[in-house]
Amino acid sequence: MSNLIFGIIGYGSIAKKHISFIKIRFPNSQINVLLHKKIVKSTFKINFFFTNKSFFETKYNYIFICNPCTRHVEYIKKCIKHKVKNIFVEKPLSHNFYQSKKFLTEHHKEISGILVGYVLLHNRLFLESLKILKDKKLGKIISATIVCNSNAKTWRKHIKFYKSVSANKKLGGGVLNELSHELSYAIKLFGPIQSVFSKIFNNDNKKIDVETEAKIICITKDNINLGIFIDFLNKKEERYCEIIGTTGKLLLDFRNMNLTINNKEILNISKKDKDQMYFDQLNFFTGSVKKKSQIISNFFFNAIDVTKFIDAIKISSSKNKIVSLT
Repeated sequence: MSNLIFGIIGYGSIAKKHISFIKIRFPNSQINVLLHKKIVKSTFKINFFFTNKSFFETKYNYIFICNPCTRHVEYIKKCIKHKVKNIFVEKPLSHNFYQSKKFLTEHHKEISGILVGYVLLHNRLFLESLKILKDKKLGKIISATIVCNSNAKTWRKHIKFYKSVSANKKLGGGVLNELSHELSYAIKLFGPIQSVFSKIFNNDNKKIDVETEAKIICITKDNINLGIFIDFLNKKEERYCEIIGTTGKLLLDFRNMNLTINNKEILNISKKDKDQMYFDQLNFFTGSVKKKSQIISNFFFNAIDVTKFIDAIKISSSKNKIVSLT
């Protein structure tokens, strides 16, 4: 096989993370990066491009879209126009449901080649939890609580938080988009959301024009009571999902990297393997996997459901009422 050529659109922290994994997995690959800043530094051998025209003159095996989510759909369309067959787009798919739905209507034939980067769906703890629920080892699921508290001020070492994408509404920032991993895996575990009531909170700092915390109460189509609590300006770091069934309780702890049923640990992952899900995601995207197109399509529909869910959460909070998603 000839050396693979990867295109990276954007050069923020997540783009650099993908580049590092690509270089480990495919050390002889060529990497081209499209960005708009002329002054750049890299520890890897990378080709930088500053215009769409020059960047898309290359024929790519894979492209990773890692720019602000307000421009994700725009660049997916550019990739399709330039006949890129394998497109990876970071989460969320878009900053609103309307744009996601419109894209699906116009490009439904291409979605089997577009993987949305909800990396927790490739996490071993999540996959084992999904299997446990499918095997009904907890009986009928009654309720679940999802919590993700993090301090976004520590995410990017070389940029002040209020200047980052996360704190910028025009770039699609805010806790709902930034921590939409929780919404994605909630839908995967518990099925479609039927209704939602939410409260969204903003920080007092006027430099931050996005929501920083959300408290979300949902009912799924399977009548599961689901609470989702996310906060990205919280000094207490925690990320877990507790599931209550008629015959047992499961705790999925992403931070401590273990899985317990009825307080008995059944799976523990070494913290040195915390990035394995990124490699698994990369291997899936670049590999030959049975029913790969169908799986990617299912992930894409999940990503669209997330944008619909986020819109409903915002409407519920602004109007102080229960919103139906059906």
